Amino acid sequence: MTDSRILVVDDDPDIRHLIGIHLQEEGMACNEARSGKEALQWLQRDTFDLILLDLMMDDTDGMEALKLVRSAHNYTPVIIVSASGDTEKKINALGLGADDYVTKPFIPSELIARVTANIRRSRSPLTSQTANRLQLGSIILHIDSLTIEKNGANENVSQTECDLLAAFMRKPGHTFTKDELYQAVWNHDQYDANSLSVYINFLRKKIEVDPRSPKYIQTIRGIGYRFMEAQAEL
Repeated sequence: MTDSRILVVDDDPDIRHLIGIHLQEEGMACNEARSGKEALQWLQRDTFDLILLDLMMDDTDGMEALKLVRSAHNYTPVIIVSASGDTEKKINALGLGADDYVTKPFIPSELIARVTANIRRSRSPLTSQTANRLQLGSIILHIDSLTIEKNGANENVSQTECDLLAAFMRKPGHTFTKDELYQAVWNHDQYDANSLSVYINFLRKKIEVDPRSPKYIQTIRGIGYRFMEAQAEL
């Protein structure tokens, strides 16, 4: 990813410097922002391949910045890099449209692997205009507009939700292991069962009649998940 540009957003200059060194060693260009407010200013005048975003900052924290970025229909991949391992914060960040979550202190090689994988995923044919519509039964996934159409109603999805649902819809009836899904969607081997289950729950809330008793995204105990066309759901 030697042609990639990364925006590093953190109020700690040592963290920004450390991340910058490792990104530049991989041939990536790096710009820095000290706050969410400064990051938003960068994004108004420039484009990036990925954003590394801290959560806890004094001037417009990461959660608020993420919300504003996504509300402006900016779908640049965002990886949260935070000292907080709180599950609720992680769920909230993913729900606002973050693509990945790394807890400080982090292993630099793992962070770079996630950066590379998310950039590669954002550039893949799956998210391009060349394959922009998938349908199974009453569910239609519009990849280019990041929306799900179900029984005439539309629901917005994040890029990660879109990629996960597309992986399911391309292989209906196939039983995916959790590792297989993580490789297909996140495209790296730093498997995070919590992130996967969070996104499965997000999708179930958007497509299932009763998310507690799913008909589309079925849990295969001890293995993973399977996507099936629901029958007689109305």
